[in-house]
Amino acid sequence: MLLLFDIGGTNMRIGVSDDGETITKSKIVPTPQDFNQGILVLKQTADELSGGEKITGVAGGVPGPLDKEKSMQVASAQLPNWIEKPLKTELKKAYNVVVHLENDTALVGLGEATKGAGRGKSIVAYLGIGTGVGGVRIVDQKIDKNSLGFEPGHQIIVADGNLCNCGGKGHLEAYVSGTYFPMLYHQKGEDITDPAIWDKISKYLAIGLNNTIVHWSPDIVILGGSVSASLPLEKVQLYLKEYLTIFPQAPEIVKATLYQDSGLYGALQLLKVIEYTLMPL
Repeated sequence: MLLLFDIGGTNMRIGVSDDGETITKSKIVPTPQDFNQGILVLKQTADELSGGEKITGVAGGVPGPLDKEKSMQVASAQLPNWIEKPLKTELKKAYNVVVHLENDTALVGLGEATKGAGRGKSIVAYLGIGTGVGGVRIVDQKIDKNSLGFEPGHQIIVADGNLCNCGGKGHLEAYVSGTYFPMLYHQKGEDITDPAIWDKISKYLAIGLNNTIVHWSPDIVILGGSVSASLPLEKVQLYLKEYLTIFPQAPEIVKATLYQDSGLYGALQLLKVIEYTLMPL
């Protein structure tokens, strides 16, 4: 039985797989702000879902960047009390198996690339637009090699522009993510109905997509997250067509299809790739 999880700032989704291909059971529970309580809730929920069956592999995603050993979070606006806490060590201690951690958005993108909207594409760019903006580049069904992770939400699209929660200015996240809508438009994203506001958001996103595309050169770009559900995709595509002048045409821009299960499927794919890599010749 494989244990999979997707820890977010508000909720954590926990699942198990008994065949290594599908999610057998899953459950969403609130994420405790206290790290020790979080480990307890994760383990209790996992034991409930597995029915006491032995866990043979563990993989999951957490918000924010990880250390180079991918053993703990080193920064997180959503879960400050989890920073530099021994998540990997605690899970290894609980299940006595190798544990694999990854950035949560990276696993969501991996799930979409292998089981969702990017299936069959070699190079996939995924952008998750919700309370923040995260992203990942997937190459041949694997998270592309990187040193410190991918942070397309923190590309600068307006010099000396809006202040971002990370301390920088003019970042994409500060213009298109839900956290900033109350400050920019005096309402939450789900309440915005004015086409002029969505037009402005689409324009900023298209600038960020142009930059992402010229750097990553993907076959397809997948947009996920709560904000993307309300985005007028045709507006984004029109602006992108105007901005992207170096390539003869833009890659396909689509919305995610797996929704809440994408992170769990990404964790499952991560385990599959690692197992294949470790197989003896």
